Amino acid sequence: MSNDIHNVTESVIERFKQELTPEALNCLSASDFDKLGMLIKNTIAKDREDTAAQLESLARQLKADIEYFDISL
Repeated sequence: MSNDIHNVTESVIERFKQELTPEALNCLSASDFDKLGMLIKNTIAKDREDTAAQLESLARQLKADIEYFDISL
């Protein structure tokens, strides 16, 4: 999974570099892109955590609904 995050991060950075003018690209250092990469990775990880929490909540609700339905029968 971390390989997926790495691949997405690299892809985003490459697309970002393509959008920059040569002058702007020359003003940025490798460490600037490293920092950008860390921000992207942190954002992806946080989004995945949030999604997992939402799925867990949904699963609990479905379980409760199923148990309620079984009791009702």
